[in-house]
Amino acid sequence: MPFEALRAGSLAWDVDRLSPLRDSGDGPRRGCGGRCHVLRGGRDRSIARGSGSNRGRALRCSAVHRQSQRQEPTERETPRPAAGAGATADGDLSGLGSVCLERGIAAPCLGGIFCRDLVGFEGEWIMIGTGVVSAAHGISRRWLAVVILATLATALVTAVPRSRADDALPTAAVVKSLLDGVREDLDAERPGAARDRFVKAIDALSTLVGAEPPPAAARGLLDRARTLRDDLELQGVEVDAIVLPTLPRAAAKPKGESAAKPGKGPVGTARKGGSGKPTGPGVKGPASTAVSFVEQVAPILVRHCGGCHVAGRRGDFQFTSYDTLMKTGMVQKGAGADSRLVEVIRTGDMPRGGGKVSPDECALLVTWINEGAVFDGADPLVSLQNPGATAAASASPAGPEKLEPGDVSFAFEVAPVLVKQCGGCHDAMQPDGNLSMVSLESLLRGGANGAPIVAGEGAASLLVRKLKGRDIDGQPMPLGKPPLSAEVIATIEKWVDQGGKLDLLTAQTPLATVASAGRARSLSHADLLVARFEATDEVWRRAIADEEPLVVTRGDLRLVGNVSEARLESLADLAEKAMEEVAETLGTTGGPLVKGGIVLMVFDKPYDYSDFWVNVLGDERPKGLTGKAGVNGDVVYGALVAPAVDSATDRADAMAAIAEELAAAAFLARGTPDWFAAGAGRAVALKVAAKSTLAKEWRSQAGERLHRMRRPAVVVEGMGGPADDATVGGAFLAAASGSGSRLKAVLSELDAEAPFEAAFAKAFQGSPPAVFEAWLAREGKKRGGNAGR
Repeated sequence: MPFEALRAGSLAWDVDRLSPLRDSGDGPRRGCGGRCHVLRGGRDRSIARGSGSNRGRALRCSAVHRQSQRQEPTERETPRPAAGAGATADGDLSGLGSVCLERGIAAPCLGGIFCRDLVGFEGEWIMIGTGVVSAAHGISRRWLAVVILATLATALVTAVPRSRADDALPTAAVVKSLLDGVREDLDAERPGAARDRFVKAIDALSTLVGAEPPPAAARGLLDRARTLRDDLELQGVEVDAIVLPTLPRAAAKPKGESAAKPGKGPVGTARKGGSGKPTGPGVKGPASTAVSFVEQVAPILVRHCGGCHVAGRRGDFQFTSYDTLMKTGMVQKGAGADSRLVEVIRTGDMPRGGGKVSPDECALLVTWINEGAVFDGADPLVSLQNPGATAAASASPAGPEKLEPGDVSFAFEVAPVLVKQCGGCHDAMQPDGNLSMVSLESLLRGGANGAPIVAGEGAASLLVRKLKGRDIDGQPMPLGKPPLSAEVIATIEKWVDQGGKLDLLTAQTPLATVASAGRARSLSHADLLVARFEATDEVWRRAIADEEPLVVTRGDLRLVGNVSEARLESLADLAEKAMEEVAETLGTTGGPLVKGGIVLMVFDKPYDYSDFWVNVLGDERPKGLTGKAGVNGDVVYGALVAPAVDSATDRADAMAAIAEELAAAAFLARGTPDWFAAGAGRAVALKVAAKSTLAKEWRSQAGERLHRMRRPAVVVEGMGGPADDATVGGAFLAAASGSGSRLKAVLSELDAEAPFEAAFAKAFQGSPPAVFEAWLAREGKKRGGNAGR
């Protein structure tokens, strides 16, 4: 079996002093008197060049024996093989010791011992240069034996079997370390180094995943590798050749074979429902031993962390639900031992106050995280104190209602108050009391103290009582701020008395967006234009805080970007033309495409656009996505990676990309679902820039993506994701709307304040799912039944 010694520089022995001499790696330093021999090995100098193989490569003995500095040399140096020469007589592995004698070295070269006993293996041997002594100095046999044994020990201790290094299974920690390095390289903008390291990580991960059985951490590491692969692609790195491994499917058990029983203690114990069988999402099959978050993990967290970090916000840190726990970053899926939650428990840092998490409880937390930190309840947003609770879906309005005279407008009068006074404490990440006020739906869901609103009973509702500071436990709200005026509280109470109606957009729409829609409805176009353009500066600062953008304004359109002035002007010219054509397609030429105008944010680099997603949208940028319209507070925008404008082909493609953003923004400003706005934006762009290369690519991608989707209907259900919304939704609406008249009809109905579902049904003569399924059936016939699987 081949061996490899750790290389640490040559070692020479002074025969007179019997002590090691320091060496630079090329042999003993001048001044040792030549009283030693050095056997030097290494790929760079001692393997015969030109051998072309690792098998039988020779080491070169460069031993030189001189009697002393005061005498002339009596021995000749072993000649160096010529470059390109193969293994010669003085490079024969098996006879290296005798070669020294044959070359006229006065004393026996003890290197032969090493050559025969250690080097005579197939493969490579890289040996630390090891000092061997000559008997010419007349030292005693006893001392010579000591030196020989010491030299042998040096060689043997530093020899490491190559098979151990090459064949050892990489650990999860090794893979994690490599992936951490990839992230560091990406953050430091070293894409080339990141790719090289990522290839090594995938090689190690493939070996790890191929183990039988794969370690529990493999799934989490694989998920992380997918994210890093996407990030590499976003930085322009070619990753198509890097194939990620896949976890093998669990082998089906033979009929009648009983499942393995869970081990003793809490670790591995399956959660069981009323029938005695494991239940809940993520629990696979009747014999699953998955750890239950609802029945096992949540009680541990509440018992040990509840007083400070569930019910309270000690140290400005709180997690009140599964959703907020995962957003804290304390849990790293698939890597239990490396998760911060486990680390602070094992080090004894938490919990404080004398309580301790038992070893069994800690082991259970590790197992749950290693299994993927699965949530097995009905709603990940409900309180940890009651994680199995079901969200009260009936409490959320199905859609906006038309207000009668005297009705309170939630969008214009209530939502702005909640955003300004309550948003800081009751946000999405770590809401106080587990009460999130991000949307009307989350407000109505309630928190640790129950539902804050009882429709029709304003005075009895917890929200109103907290604002008044009457009949409550705890402190009045808003906490740490001046109390609201009696007039404002009366308005909110009246809104609850009237049934808590929603008059704009949907219950799932962020309250900030609802409040902006309320302002947009009440302000004039000119006033809203000023407010929108001013609000853009704040959005850009959140996206890229350290880069001042250039700004170009063209009527109702403002372009903001970190590209050159000339390029931004060129894009503004194209955007102005695109806006005119989109307005003509959608029939808004008699007024603004969007009341208050549209902001187009263009980012010079893909990673700039990724920063926008993370810092403004609070999410990772989806793979392959280079643009997406949206509404953020008062700002109705299109955001995209700046397209090239150098050639006619580039400009045609840029026209298509910009038209898509503007059309999508026009529908989002009117409150349509994301999937419809994205699809309509793509459909309009396909019409405006039909002959562009980008439009042709879009048409091709639609068929491919549709074929890969297992259930294409998720698009119209709002669960398809941005890429599917644009690609599949665009193909659907482009086909279903014909010349574009149906999209124009939807826009007209929305301007008349019709709810989206009603506007769609009137224009397309059916509900979105029904019309989509009819289109899908037609596509299936065209493609021979391959439209979706």
